[in-house]
Amino acid sequence: MQCAQRGPPFFQKTDWLSFGATTLLALAVYLLTLAPDVGLEFSGIYSVGAMYAGVEQPPGYPLWTLWAWAFTKLLPFSNIAWRASVATAVAGALTCGVIALMVSRGGAAIIEKIPDNQKLKPKENKWLRAVCGYSAGMVFGLNGAFWPQAVIANVWPLSMLLLCTVLSLLLRWSYNPERRNFLYMAAFVYGLLLTNSQIELAFMPVIPFLAMLGDQKIGRDMFLAGMVLSLFWLIGSFCGSFPSPKDNGAGLFFIYILLSVLAGLVGIVLTIKTRRAFSEWKVILICCTSFSAGLSLCFYLPVASMTNPPINWGYPRTVEGFFHVLSRGQYESIRVTQTAARFFEQFQMYFAVAGKEFGWPYLLIAVIPFCFRQRTAAFARKWILGLLAVYVYLATLMLAVLNPSLDKSSVEISKVYFSASYVVLALLMGYGLVFLAILLTKSPNSRNSSAE
Repeated sequence: MQCAQRGPPFFQKTDWLSFGATTLLALAVYLLTLAPDVGLEFSGIYSVGAMYAGVEQPPGYPLWTLWAWAFTKLLPFSNIAWRASVATAVAGALTCGVIALMVSRGGAAIIEKIPDNQKLKPKENKWLRAVCGYSAGMVFGLNGAFWPQAVIANVWPLSMLLLCTVLSLLLRWSYNPERRNFLYMAAFVYGLLLTNSQIELAFMPVIPFLAMLGDQKIGRDMFLAGMVLSLFWLIGSFCGSFPSPKDNGAGLFFIYILLSVLAGLVGIVLTIKTRRAFSEWKVILICCTSFSAGLSLCFYLPVASMTNPPINWGYPRTVEGFFHVLSRGQYESIRVTQTAARFFEQFQMYFAVAGKEFGWPYLLIAVIPFCFRQRTAAFARKWILGLLAVYVYLATLMLAVLNPSLDKSSVEISKVYFSASYVVLALLMGYGLVFLAILLTKSPNSRNSSAE
């Protein structure tokens, strides 16, 4: 019995070249600008927590603590704060590399179906993809919201690495939906991401949209499962069994209801279209199991607390302390933006910050893929559409939940979290560079033939 031959690898040598070059160059920049000792904000707490593998400030950050602890042990020189900063820099550099990897591979799908790229030879195509991937990775890595966080002891760059890893796994799965192991791996990594950044819950509602682009049946059942769970939680909250979304204000409750209704409507439409429901329940169950496995890293917190480290925030070795840390009990409750006028002002502020920190020229280039989306392969069209959904959710939900004031100090604190949406802008900018390069290098003959 002969085994079926596998096709070429999804991520090709050119893509890994772009990944490696971007990672190394970004890491070099970060190491040259690395904080030499304890810095501002929470870097001292993070450094001590990493040194003793303890319990950081809520929500505990177990993954980053173990990641940084490994660097404090592997690096035999300099002070602990510098070693923890190196851990952050490595995570930040890898984030840039993964962005370059996705842009290079997406560029291949774009080039494949462009009819007017006869002037580009195969070798030139490969260099174009590698350079565009490098450009996207470095533009993200050196923007004013991300770079300062990548050179101090900080949890955010690792969160961005996990977010990019989830996107890359979903990209790989959407190319060949039959390879569901990539979908399960994405669910696992997303569970890990939430142990390191709870604000990335804003990414959860868009996962069914990305799944729908890869497999309508799986996306349909994700939407339906989300609707059922939302109703179950809502009924339980009214009965007093679960915390009510109303506890954090009417604004958050409105978002909760809006997302639940949207999930239900899309799920019902897909059910009518496919004439079936929950036919992929096994896939959904495995995804939930993988997600829970990643999320289970939170149970490291009570284990670490039992060793009584110097940084032992909330004493999560007790049941009360455990849930206090995970729920960020010591912080003020979330108060989302209440009015449309206020949200419009915040959105204006967001774009002003994005234009300054990310760069207005790059924002304009990020629009190009939507202008030429119909001239790409079906796989690339779906992926670009999925990225648009990711951007809308990350930008709007994070902005509403952060509810920043418009003063300078509040903007400086909030712009760090804007870099999650900048990941999508960097990807779109990289794809825009691919389109732009092809348009600029078309030969006159190809233009005349296309006109005929």
